[in-house]
Amino acid sequence: MKSIVLYSSRGGNTEKIAREIASELNCRCEKISENFDSTSIDLDDFDLVFIGTGNYSARPSAAMLDYLKEMNLNDSRYFALFMTWIGRGTTDKAVYEIVKAAVEDKGQKLLEDYFGCLGGTHSKMERGIARLIFPDARGHPNAEDLRNARKWAKELVKSI
Repeated sequence: MKSIVLYSSRGGNTEKIAREIASELNCRCEKISENFDSTSIDLDDFDLVFIGTGNYSARPSAAMLDYLKEMNLNDSRYFALFMTWIGRGTTDKAVYEIVKAAVEDKGQKLLEDYFGCLGGTHSKMERGIARLIFPDARGHPNAEDLRNARKWAKELVKSI
């Protein structure tokens, strides 16, 4: 099964997870940022597309969402979501539903099994707030998170 990892990352947490998954699967890894040329990657060459994003107040990265809305696909394939977040409520489920809608609008399938782990924040102000409200997010993703991401990706590929 040919896979690719696409991710958007502001502070580097999602990028760490993306690189671990790509390393585990020995596959291509591409950062999606604002004004990314959606035609630069032919997703028709891949069977499984891993999508990585931070969770920004129950929303995926705007750059990733724009990319998903602009992608052109000829055949159906699987998509798998992974995210980093500070662990607030059920905002991970909200991000999943938004990504699912964008993927399904293109006639594709987002797998139900997604990976999420704590990820600290990227701005000084957010780090200060997070320390008070979400102290467990500090220091993540850590080595255990990275191992879990690798294991999740490997098992996901086997299950398809």
